[in-house]
Amino acid sequence: AADDSSREDYAACCCAVQNLCLSLHAEGLGTKWTTGPVNFDPMFGPTAGIPDGERVVGTIWFGKPAKDPTTPKKKLSVDDVLILHD
Repeated sequence: AADDSSREDYAACCCAVQNLCLSLHAEGLGTKWTTGPVNFDPMFGPTAGIPDGERVVGTIWFGKPAKDPTTPKKKLSVDDVLILHD
């Protein structure tokens, strides 16, 4: 069905965005994926050169971080959150 295809396309885009963000991170760039109001402004599509009929999944901000963030401490182990059911 058309709805299933649209959902599959959206999921594929989300996976591609995640992979792009991981690739940029591997190159030392920080990223932020946002679906903020700018994406839904009527002028966004024409300004960004997006053809009519296409939908925006989000905007990826990227660049060199001003400083490296500290790695958060791991709070729980896999054993703490994994529940095995019989």
